[in-house]
Amino acid sequence: MNLVLRVGKKQRIILAAAAVVLVVVAAVGLVVKNTLDEKKPTKDRTQVTEVAGIPIHEALIPEGSEGRPGYKRKIKYIVIHETANTSRGANAKAHADYLNSGNSGSTSWHYTVDDKEIYHHIPDSEVAWHAGDKLKEDGGNLNGLSLELCVNEDGSFNRTFDNAAKFTAYLLKEYRLGIEDVKQHFDFSGKNCPMTIREKGRWNEFLDLVKQYL
Repeated sequence: MNLVLRVGKKQRIILAAAAVVLVVVAAVGLVVKNTLDEKKPTKDRTQVTEVAGIPIHEALIPEGSEGRPGYKRKIKYIVIHETANTSRGANAKAHADYLNSGNSGSTSWHYTVDDKEIYHHIPDSEVAWHAGDKLKEDGGNLNGLSLELCVNEDGSFNRTFDNAAKFTAYLLKEYRLGIEDVKQHFDFSGKNCPMTIREKGRWNEFLDLVKQYL
């Protein structure tokens, strides 16, 4: 026996309205989910001991210290700096020792890169005080993963430059970022940093090298 469901005009209007409501609810739910995902802190990458043949050393500064506030955040940028310390021996290990001594005060950053190795100072998922823009919503401190390039006179800056490009490419892959997300300290505070790269006109060269390693 065939059953025919007869729906009146009023019922059709009610069903159509219900369908619209469901579509709107689904759309709102998607927007809310995307908003929450946008604010969800980034998970730290898997710890490794080398990247592209460059040794990576873990030398995290103590939790609760002035330079490590422990604020979790979402990584949006890789921020390139230079140490501006041309002294002999001012390599990555020396800067790791300096940060761990507590003498840097609130100043801090995530990685120091030299011509031979890289030291890791603060977990990637945590804020460091490096960009000079406090906790600005779209700023470098709140969203940036910071690399300090050593410029010590007894090191090879060209090799440091190359190591930083390799490591930047690795971080972009790990955190699913694009080349447009590689920033200078200058972009957030106007400071002339990374000074050597900026003054020698090597920024585009650096980005091209990162793209090559990608």
